[in-house]
Amino acid sequence: MKRLLRKYSFPGLKKWLFFIVFALLTITFGLALILKAHPVTLIAQGTWNFLAYIAEHVPPTISGIVAIIGGTMLLFFGFYKSNKQVLNIVAPDHQGLFETLDRAHMANKGFKIACIGGGTGLSNMLKGLKSYSSNITAIVTVADDGGSSGRLRKSMDIVPPGDIRNCIAALSHDDEVITQLFQYRFDDDAPEDLRQHSFGNLFLTALVELGASKNMADAVAQACRILKARGKVLPVSNEAMHLLATMEDGSVIQGESNIPKANGKIASLSCTEPRPKLLPEVIDTINEAEMIIIGPGSLYTSIIPNLLMPDLVKAIAKSTAPKIYVCNVMTQPGETTNYSCADHVKSLLKHTAKYVKPGQTLIDFVLVNDSMPHKKQLDQYRADGQHPVEIDSVELKELDVKVRPTNLLQNGDFVRHNPYKLAKAIVQIYQAELKQRYRESKKIIEGRVFR
Repeated sequence: MKRLLRKYSFPGLKKWLFFIVFALLTITFGLALILKAHPVTLIAQGTWNFLAYIAEHVPPTISGIVAIIGGTMLLFFGFYKSNKQVLNIVAPDHQGLFETLDRAHMANKGFKIACIGGGTGLSNMLKGLKSYSSNITAIVTVADDGGSSGRLRKSMDIVPPGDIRNCIAALSHDDEVITQLFQYRFDDDAPEDLRQHSFGNLFLTALVELGASKNMADAVAQACRILKARGKVLPVSNEAMHLLATMEDGSVIQGESNIPKANGKIASLSCTEPRPKLLPEVIDTINEAEMIIIGPGSLYTSIIPNLLMPDLVKAIAKSTAPKIYVCNVMTQPGETTNYSCADHVKSLLKHTAKYVKPGQTLIDFVLVNDSMPHKKQLDQYRADGQHPVEIDSVELKELDVKVRPTNLLQNGDFVRHNPYKLAKAIVQIYQAELKQRYRESKKIIEGRVFR
């Protein structure tokens, strides 16, 4: 009985809905007075008699107008309060109604983009892309074995969460606040088990442990919902990958974090057997994608690890969507020392060649920065053995890829892609390719008609 009374006591939203109903009845009464109609079917006869008594002693026009004005005021007040109650639930960050509706409208809007990579390069690009589409899926490497991710990977036997965390933060509605929270790292004064751990990594690990299936893909999906991400993030596998780099001198380096430290020239990259099982949703994403982006990111430790999955490479090669490789702005010591843009592309093609059939392509376009960083920045990076990636157009042309050089630099102390310039350049390539394909299909159709 107590629960029944509480249910119908009009708390919260119910109270204001009752207010709206009462306001509508008041407006109905006002109209009835003006039209001299007796709404006996809507109002109990006793109530009507009381109201009719008032109507007989006040001119109908005046009492009707007063009733309509009063009812309208009550109606607006009721809508205002109920709207506020709803927004407190669906938009606790006190966003306006129109912005909240726009966010809901934007969900699952825009063309479908599949982004493949890892590291800070991928997450940085996602910040810009989410302005153009909410149908973004980031496919992220699971090879990281250093830092906080490496410790959690070893102690909890989970997929390394670091790169995944960065992508979720980048796609979240308020990426600045979320990034600060997710990137927060406990310092050396914290308890030993927490030292140098990222909060975001611990958050994802907790979600894995709470899940019935205890896999990273489910935990990431929950995190994306919690943080209202504009898009999805998929680990390329629910199993961690162990990398092996064969150097030109014949030595073999094991472990993602050890490869750059070897400071040698990498001949080829592989992974220990058994190879991790590809997440099925990854293939679905590639098959449905209207555009596929590879990179940016560390060539051998963020991008190529994903392409060691044969089924993923086959799906990319089979896809008719435009495929764009975003080349890094600077070389990376221990991975791409003295690499040109063509060297990056050659390495990608080399590691995937046996899975790409004749007539298929892994890369259609290469998007590369053509703006030179400031001298002060160059001097700083050269001291660390890093140099701007050279655009060797002749060699790139021989690789049968379309090169799109443009200014992609971000202002600041670090030489990196500006996420918004990068996103705009990507969308421009996509739009131009759609127009080109439309013109080609139109010529084919016209040729058949007039043949």
